[in-house]
Order: sequence, then C-alpha cells, then structure tokens
Amino acid sequence: MFLQALRVVWIQVGLTSVFSLVIWFSSGEYQAESSFWGGACAFIPALSYQVRAQLGGTGSARDALRAQYAGESFKFVVSIVMFYLVFTNFKTLDAPIFFATYVAALMCYFVALLTDKVNSQDRKDS
Repeated sequence: MFLQALRVVWIQVGLTSVFSLVIWFSSGEYQAESSFWGGACAFIPALSYQVRAQLGGTGSARDALRAQYAGESFKFVVSIVMFYLVFTNFKTLDAPIFFATYVAALMCYFVALLTDKVNSQDRKDS
C-alpha cells in the first residue's frame, strides 16, 4: 500500500518537473522556479503525509486510523510551512504559474483515485 501511495507522489514530482521545464523554455527562469515551488508545495506535504502515516499504522485498525490522522495533521503543518517559506523568501514569484502547477499536482490524487476506481471496476467485471 505504501508503494502504491508513493506512486502518486512520484507522479506529482514528474508532473512538476515537466511543467517547470516547459515553462523554463517558454517563459524563463523565474517562471520555472515559480512552477517548481508550486509543485513542491504539493508533493513535499504529500510525501510527509505518507511517511508519517506509515509510522504508526501497523497494529490494529484504531492504530491505523490514528496514524492517518497524524499524517494529515503533519501534512497540514508542512503545507503551511512550505507556503510561508515560499511567499516570504521568493520575491519574484509568478503567482498564476505557482498556483497552476500547485493545483495540477494536487489533481494527481483525484486522477489516481479515478483510475484506481476504473481499474478495480474492470477487474470486477472480468
């Protein structure tokens, strides 16, 4: 399960990298940095959630649920810290590009859920 969840994080990293490279060649370095940090504000908290949620979820169902709550709490704190660091230290931030890459990286979760739902439905129909 952990490796399957990490797949989404790797997809987020890949999407962020592609977006950043395309923007770098089409718009410039500052816009590419904005794109990278937008994606990083999505994939670093997602990775922190995965790591924290795996630390305590090996026992009972109650332990697994607590680990998920702890992971979500940790992800929330990491997200706030990431946004604070980006907005206070990156003076040439291109906000539309930053948020476009951030939202695109977040959409990876929904796409992964949809494709997993479709794949599981196909397996049931077979």
